[in-house]
Amino acid sequence: MAWFKDSAHHLLERVEPYLKLLDAHQVPWERLERADPGRIIYEDEVQVVVVPAAG
Repeated sequence: MAWFKDSAHHLLERVEPYLKLLDAHQVPWERLERADPGRIIYEDEVQVVVVPAAG
């Protein structure tokens, strides 16, 4: 799974039009926030890629 960090405002703002498009076509989506998303296998200044925790 890939996650944007809260500090990635410039990227998160770009997601909003896509969410509106999904809403317009009744495509379900959900926003997830996690303090501990799992085992980090990649990280940079704006994102992390993780192997989710079991359970």
